[in-house]
Amino acid sequence: MDTSTQGVKWGKIIDQNRCIGCHACTVACKQEHGVPLGVTRTYVKQVLVGAFPDSQNHFQVTRCNQCDEPPCVAACPTTAMFQRSDGIVDFDSSVCIGCKGCTHACPYDAIYINAESGIAEKCHFCEHRTERGLAPACAVVCPTEAIIPGDFDDPNSRVSQLKRDGNLTVRKPEAGTQPNVLYLGVDSAGIEPGETNLSHGFIWSEPPSGEREAAQRFEAEDGRETARTTYDVPRSQIWGWRVSAYLWTKSVCAGVLPVAFLGQWMGAGVPSPEASFTRVIAAAVALVFLGLTGLLLIADLKRPERFLYIFLRPNWDSWLVRGSFIILGYSAVLVACLFSGSWLLAFGALVLGGWTAAYTAYLFGQAKGRVLWMRRGLAVHLVIQAGLAGASMLMLMDAVGVVLDPGLVASLPKILAVCLVAHLIATLLEGKASPPKREAEYARAVRLLSHGPYARRHWGAGVALGVLVPLLAILAGGAILLPGAAALALIGLWVEEDLLVRAGQALPIS
Repeated sequence: MDTSTQGVKWGKIIDQNRCIGCHACTVACKQEHGVPLGVTRTYVKQVLVGAFPDSQNHFQVTRCNQCDEPPCVAACPTTAMFQRSDGIVDFDSSVCIGCKGCTHACPYDAIYINAESGIAEKCHFCEHRTERGLAPACAVVCPTEAIIPGDFDDPNSRVSQLKRDGNLTVRKPEAGTQPNVLYLGVDSAGIEPGETNLSHGFIWSEPPSGEREAAQRFEAEDGRETARTTYDVPRSQIWGWRVSAYLWTKSVCAGVLPVAFLGQWMGAGVPSPEASFTRVIAAAVALVFLGLTGLLLIADLKRPERFLYIFLRPNWDSWLVRGSFIILGYSAVLVACLFSGSWLLAFGALVLGGWTAAYTAYLFGQAKGRVLWMRRGLAVHLVIQAGLAGASMLMLMDAVGVVLDPGLVASLPKILAVCLVAHLIATLLEGKASPPKREAEYARAVRLLSHGPYARRHWGAGVALGVLVPLLAILAGGAILLPGAAALALIGLWVEEDLLVRAGQALPIS
């Protein structure tokens, strides 16, 4: 419920010249809001700039930026995240489904999932205090008055005066969020994680471990040699194997029926008695994998019992909502195809199957904090992968004795070969697919796949075993090689889907 103050636009200026890194704001925030251990609404990151004896500590106070164009609000499928008229980006715990979309949408790493409630939470400017004319808790306890809250619409406020004086910096202006937390006197290394060098580890806290540590140490090669992150909070990957599996199963369900129709048209001749059965069995297999896709999506929610809120209180700006309705429409076409093979249904299968494959690109595109997922051409690549998955699955069905239309069976190797070549081309062009204004950030993320800790799996399993070997098997001819080619293509696709999810979350964004 919006209880905002009329005619006010709240924001903050963080005077980094005054910040002493005492962490009083972090403690006060945790106390005020009962923030559980392991997560924070605000914290202080420490960066050491320069070399002894000319070195200096910089403290970057990190929290929600109360954006004018908040990507978390657009990404939230149930309107649990919303923007008040006074500029505060707030959340409604009663309708949050714990999809974690908002956490990836935020380019400032300012949203966390409460492990106890499964609800997304963040700084909301201590609305219960500001509505009574009180300053946020973090500002009250700051001993040096480094945190300056105020009304940017009031020309006489201190924040407005400081803004007029200039020399203020915002985090990630290229994200286009128009943040209302501004920094005074901050070193760029404090607000841009790509500038700090992590190769020597932290001083005051444990560095990230495992896969994320490898990714961050690899990234550190491009960091400023004289800028080191010496204190930070731990961050874990919040989308895991379920999301990778969802991408894989969705590729199969989106591709198997459209490929069946296309293959039958390519091999059209004398109608075979197996033609109708082929469409039925392809639709049935697609339904099974669509069901698995839905179960994986629901299982990944922190509040799965609320998943119907996607349909009952939809935010149509969210591609999670749009995708859910696309899947609903596609499932209706699949059910209809169990009883009819009309050309109209075939057209519906092609259109909705394509959108079922492609919509995730737009869902990922709303993840402003994960630039690797925002790459241009991802929608087309996902459609290609669906064709690859569909052709491979039908070839395996034929290999295990499922009776399919002979014209389709003859066409499948050609379809798979075309999809493999297109998949390879799209993969090789990933480095050129940067979203606008975020080229440097995107280049670092892509290097994790091409030369970093994920390179061996990417080139070895994803490209060599998943693309090149199947292509060679198809070109060599011989029915005995085709099932192996199909199986390797599906394994390679799984590897690439999993790496997309993992590498996309590997680099720090705060």
